[in-house]
Amino acid sequence: MRLLLASVALLTAGAVCAAAEPSVAKLKGKHEIWEDFEGGKVCKVTLGDEPTIGGFVLRGDARCMKAFKFAGDAYAWHVGADGWLAITDATRRTLVRFKPHKDGAFYADRAADGLENLNLTRE
Repeated sequence: MRLLLASVALLTAGAVCAAAEPSVAKLKGKHEIWEDFEGGKVCKVTLGDEPTIGGFVLRGDARCMKAFKFAGDAYAWHVGADGWLAITDATRRTLVRFKPHKDGAFYADRAADGLENLNLTRE
């Protein structure tokens, strides 16, 4: 009986976590990545729903995104089990992680790395 209750509890917890995570269908579309200060760089990106290495297709101007000083070229995006949105390069290396906010925006605190903080918002 305990085993059955534990199994039900785990399945319920998993369903609640999955429901709380943003879905690809909800996130796909046009967004902007922008530096969190007046006059900061803004780059338009499209979060696609086509599968690719490291998640789903990310489209955007590579020259524009160089200003964000990623440790590689942005190639794909995905949402982790923790609900954070990650942008990765073609080798699946995470370049930046954005924490989700209730309003649908995502925020990357990069101050510890000496870099400007970033926002990802729907266009």
